[in-house]
Amino acid sequence: MYFEFRQNPDGQPQGQWPAFYHEVNKHPIAHVKVLNAEQYHTDRQRRWYRGVCLKGLADWNGDSVDQWDIRLKTLCGSELFKFRSVRYDRNVVIVPDSISNRTKRQMTQFIENILAKAIEMEWPVYPPDPDLRRQT
Repeated sequence: MYFEFRQNPDGQPQGQWPAFYHEVNKHPIAHVKVLNAEQYHTDRQRRWYRGVCLKGLADWNGDSVDQWDIRLKTLCGSELFKFRSVRYDRNVVIVPDSISNRTKRQMTQFIENILAKAIEMEWPVYPPDPDLRRQT
């Protein structure tokens, strides 16, 4: 889960503070990790991956967004994501980590891997804004 905060001139948090406070109160123990701008991937990287890449591929062949998410993380990001097994009913499913803990550099590498695989497999995936490459 991702929440973005900024401080006003008085040093008070502003942004999604009420939503964050509500979410943290659901759990008896919560761990909050504060990352600076260099440690967290950009909104544009996340929007390209979720909104352009995954939705475009799902529309292209009819598989779900979740299926494409797992497929891309397996084929293009196996060195960037940890995989864990989850028991679902009587089956065990291998699930990759979320992109939420990836840095700008890791997301840029993941996007470049996706684009290289898209050329190889002839997927209809197009490069994001060229400005994303300068943010590594």
